[in-house]
Amino acid sequence: MFRRNRRRCIAWGWLALVGAMVWADGAGAQAPKPGEKITYMDHVRPIFREHCFNCHNQNKATNDLALDSYERLRKGGASGEVINPGNPGDSYLWLLVNHESEPHMPPKTDKLPAAKLEIIRQWIAAGALRDSGSKAEAKPKSALTLAISAGAARPAGPPILPEGLSRQPVVVTPRAAAVTALAASPWAPVLAVAGQRQIVLYHADTGQLLGVLPFPEGIPYVLRFSRSGALLLAGGGENARRGVVVAYDVKTGRRLFTVGDELDVVLAADISPDHKLVALGGPEKIVRVFHTADGAQLYEIRKHTDWIYAVEFSPDGILLGTADRAGGLVVWEADTGREYQNLEGHKGGVTAISFREDSNVLASGSEDGTIKLWNLEDGRVLKNQTAHGGGVTAIQFGHDGRLVSAGRDRLVKLWSPDLSPVRTFEAMKEPVLEVALSHDGNRIAAGDWSGEVRLYNAADGKQVALLPPNPPTEKK
Repeated sequence: MFRRNRRRCIAWGWLALVGAMVWADGAGAQAPKPGEKITYMDHVRPIFREHCFNCHNQNKATNDLALDSYERLRKGGASGEVINPGNPGDSYLWLLVNHESEPHMPPKTDKLPAAKLEIIRQWIAAGALRDSGSKAEAKPKSALTLAISAGAARPAGPPILPEGLSRQPVVVTPRAAAVTALAASPWAPVLAVAGQRQIVLYHADTGQLLGVLPFPEGIPYVLRFSRSGALLLAGGGENARRGVVVAYDVKTGRRLFTVGDELDVVLAADISPDHKLVALGGPEKIVRVFHTADGAQLYEIRKHTDWIYAVEFSPDGILLGTADRAGGLVVWEADTGREYQNLEGHKGGVTAISFREDSNVLASGSEDGTIKLWNLEDGRVLKNQTAHGGGVTAIQFGHDGRLVSAGRDRLVKLWSPDLSPVRTFEAMKEPVLEVALSHDGNRIAAGDWSGEVRLYNAADGKQVALLPPNPPTEKK
């Protein structure tokens, strides 16, 4: 099932059992009667008066949020709107009082009693009415389907696999560092794992080592296979010194081109489906787009106010999505850099984005713990799911519309196309930093802060193999 707004409402009969409860309000407000409209004035304001008015009133509006006025409540606070009528799961106020997002409210106390929380939840779900004479806002519904057909962009010819690559590690260390990047080929059983000055390639079905690609520029912080699966893009460098993006031929391991000369590491990068453009970003807060033919810069984007965490071209090559540490999420015209949509709604840094294969839906994961699905026809949120406590660190769409995610709660999760939970995998040792779904959706690779990379079977959740970013030296 979806999050709270998809759950069944608690029966009115149950509420009747607590109907005699009187909250500490001057008017002696009662719990709603069966069939009665739940409104701000009659039911929600008394709860706020008892628990919230000390900090959130019109004279002392902490974080610019006042709850003693319906109009001020609907206006929101310093972080923007806090109520999304009809959708508790996408309402910041609900996430705070239900202790699903930080800071928990009321602060330094237990959650509100279940009966009061249910009043607030049902009030938001019913449209956040002001009083008994109010009517719920009618919101347009998108006809966009969340189901797609798989394999729409499969290229002609056999899958591209590495051939004859060296299996000797470039760097051997006593222990692996935190996993900085993972990627899966879209059409072949190949997984790429970032190591120290190297990229290690594994077979997605067996976990067999396929080869090692040198990355002498430093640490790869982003790995991306091209949409055809023919190229592997690696972006990274040395902190506060240099950042570049390198493209490799997956079959031969040959370095094809290098673009960018950043003053800090590259944290996010992607190559367009036609292999003509590379986009990159990082701590400089600037998105730069280059021609692959000659390395010349086509344009740059300076809208972001914090580190660029994610960059991705849409599968059809028309759009470019970018996201930052301040919660910024913007979609651009890929060829021109003109702004297409500014997607507002996350309450924390946007750590990862992924376009669905038909290019109509964008998924975003955030430090606020949620995953959102955005309708790129109108910029509205299609689905909102609380996914990982402590924050989402990585997400990826599969060909069939399923989504895999990772988080600071040490968990990896698989979701259906409509963001219904499918499977939660066994917790890893440390926060999971990277995740990748294999070309056929049968394997999931996940890497954590300790440097461990696990390969899971998606069907039953069992661990299949370990994929060391720091593989042992082969005997000659």
